[in-house]
Amino acid sequence: MKNKYLIGFIFFLVHFILEVTCFYTLAAYTNNNMFPIIALMYDLIAFVPQGLIGAITDKYRKINVGVIGIVLTTIALICLKYSLPIIVIFGFLTVGNALTHVEGAEATLRTSRGKMFPSALFVSGGAFGIITGRLLYQNNVNVLFIIIANIISLLLVILFSKYRDTEDKDLKDYNYDNKKMGLTVIILLAVFVVAVRSFSSYGIPTAWNKTVFQSILLFCFMGTGKALGGLLIDKTNIKITSIVSTLLALPFLIFGNHNMYLSLIGVMLFSMTMPVTLAILVSRLKKNPGIAFGLTTIALFVGSFPAFFFTIDSLLINGIVFTILTILCTIILVKIESKEV
Repeated sequence: MKNKYLIGFIFFLVHFILEVTCFYTLAAYTNNNMFPIIALMYDLIAFVPQGLIGAITDKYRKINVGVIGIVLTTIALICLKYSLPIIVIFGFLTVGNALTHVEGAEATLRTSRGKMFPSALFVSGGAFGIITGRLLYQNNVNVLFIIIANIISLLLVILFSKYRDTEDKDLKDYNYDNKKMGLTVIILLAVFVVAVRSFSSYGIPTAWNKTVFQSILLFCFMGTGKALGGLLIDKTNIKITSIVSTLLALPFLIFGNHNMYLSLIGVMLFSMTMPVTLAILVSRLKKNPGIAFGLTTIALFVGSFPAFFFTIDSLLINGIVFTILTILCTIILVKIESKEV
């Protein structure tokens, strides 16, 4: 499809606005004594159901869940404006989040003809949206502006719904997986890597991150890394991307605790892993890209779950654990990837 990169950019904007909406809303409850539980439940309901939603959209592709999702997140903002109960606000918000995520994944995967950059670009929009949403709330930006942004997002999804006529049902161009390995093994190992990387991300040492500007840089480098991961896969191959995004990131992250520049390079490289695991899962689940994407979001939640209850305070122990997990993930990725270089 000639417009596959345009679709990627459109859903980058949609994802950006989605996360602005969600984290603007979350920021409104940061002073709530129950905020840790609120954040945990948000992740649970927004991430875990995406596998089920993906299964539904794989089978019933004519349902535009993106439109439904954005309508729900817009309703959540209206509920926030009028101070409705939190359960109502987050009910609309989390379900809308899950639906919109799956639509973006389906759209970019089904129109990209085996290229990973459009999907990686779509996913990268979230990192930029997270920090923007937080800052907009902290600077008392009126919720009406976020509602208007959602309306624009809704119009974009409706306007570009014609891309569905060019979607590939079989995804025959995705061949990033090791064909000699069984379906269950590939899925379990890929999901394990996503969960481990999610868990590891909470242990990245960033003592330098003390100002608003530094936080902006951190999230911008995260988002850029995700997009670059997809681009590197397309321009080189998946094995090079795996090694660069795992082993090369390791020294920058470990020794970047008090050095912002080293750390940001490491964060960007670390974030490039995302499209690698998605590419492998989609290659093995060609007829079910929605499920493939949903498996990654479930794994993200599983990996982040321990962080709600404990953190490793020792920098040395954290570095050792991070190193072991990184090497393990690299070995697994090399094993489950296509043997063709």
